Amino acid sequence: MIRFTKWAIWLYIILLIFEGALRKWVAPSLASPLLIVRDPVLLLIYALAIMQGVVPHNKFIVALGALAVGSFCLAFLAGQNNLYVTLFGIRTNYLHVPLIWVMGEIFTRKDAERVGVFFLLMSVVMTAFMILQFKAPIESWINRGIGDDDMGQIYGAAGHIRPPGLFTFITGPMVFFPLATAFFLHALTAGKSNFWRLVLLIASGLSIAIALPISISRGTMIATGFVLVVYVLGLLKSGVLNFAFLRFAVMGLLLLVALSFLPLFKEAQGVFMDRWDTASAEVEGNAVGSLINRVTSAFSQPLDTMARTPTFGYGIGVGTNAGASMLSGRTGFLLAEDEWGRVIMELGPLLGLSFILLRIGIVLSLGVAALRALRHEKDMMPMLIYSACAWVILMNQWGQPTQLGFAVVGGGLLLASLNRKDEEDEEDEDQDEDEEEEDDDDSDDDTTDDEDDDSDNEDDEEEDDEDSDEDETPEPPKTISSELEAKRRRLRGQ
Repeated sequence: MIRFTKWAIWLYIILLIFEGALRKWVAPSLASPLLIVRDPVLLLIYALAIMQGVVPHNKFIVALGALAVGSFCLAFLAGQNNLYVTLFGIRTNYLHVPLIWVMGEIFTRKDAERVGVFFLLMSVVMTAFMILQFKAPIESWINRGIGDDDMGQIYGAAGHIRPPGLFTFITGPMVFFPLATAFFLHALTAGKSNFWRLVLLIASGLSIAIALPISISRGTMIATGFVLVVYVLGLLKSGVLNFAFLRFAVMGLLLLVALSFLPLFKEAQGVFMDRWDTASAEVEGNAVGSLINRVTSAFSQPLDTMARTPTFGYGIGVGTNAGASMLSGRTGFLLAEDEWGRVIMELGPLLGLSFILLRIGIVLSLGVAALRALRHEKDMMPMLIYSACAWVILMNQWGQPTQLGFAVVGGGLLLASLNRKDEEDEEDEDQDEDEEEEDDDDSDDDTTDDEDDDSDNEDDEEEDDEDSDEDETPEPPKTISSELEAKRRRLRGQ
């Protein structure tokens, strides 16, 4: 049964990667229903987990259930009577989050590493699509938006869109490449080296390096760079700086130098810097200041939002793009563009702040677990995953399905990377099963041998009985003539 649950989680992850391609190219007429294509798989995962009795019971899941009930009630108190919008909002805020702990129960560290290999392979595919989108005209089919949207993708700079790869929009690469980088850096210093591992590291490393400037996204660049900074700090803290890392670091440096001479890479660098200069011009020549303002406003702006939000809010789901489409017939942000602002305006100041505190608690809990693994076991993998997914869980827009998916998958992979003991137990169980099978085979052989010995003994006993019977055979009875001869001898003696 556990195997089927793992397969279902894998299907969830695969759909997370290919969901955008389905909505843009394969079935654009079904773009809206495909928005929740992972939900049936998610419900299957939950059902299988319940059947196996591995559903985690913790304070976060209890709080999620309570907030879901409260949000449903407040939606009607706020006058939001569209049931579909309310259900979509509950699905967005609460339905997917328990998958973090379900993955932590079902997946082992080995499973998390397999997902990492999959992400590294997909980084090569993703970058290839991004290159095609970067070079193609804006109106090309490969740069098409979801469904029948004629607007296409988000404009970047110098006549190029921000290529999303297989995802719906650039927000996909913004959460994918930091996580892929985390697994790349983990593979760089962990495990045994072999030819195929080296090929995968070189191909995925080059792909990530090319994708960053081609994305024309400052968010993608900064999030990936943050993972690299955490990696270096973690190496210094844990003291696991070894020759293998230095060897690959030198190789990576040489590859980057060679990469800088490629026309495509140089063009992407130029376009990215053009985007940086455009952002600088918007804030009077201070691009760094614009980034700092963007981060700080994400924390400060919700405080201003609380002052002008009704007590019961406007109803859960109203602030999502799907909710706006169902209510007004157009896609956009009806309430607030930032995530915390959306949450407060949907749920009201009290319930909205409670949900934000819950997300902060989840991030802190995962961070403590990752830090403990780094300190006590010198294990970098959980901290690398944490550096890639913490911001997504804390601040990113969960109304966007891709970002929601990577938030819960990242958290689940972090918990799975801590399951070394479960992995050992799984190996021990497999070994015990093998030993039991061997013992059964040996017992069968022994039984067969005993049966053979018994049959041999029975044959010997039969032979012995035959011999004894021959020895104990009585003498044949005397004949009549012999009796007469005996009488004559007695008469003669008289």
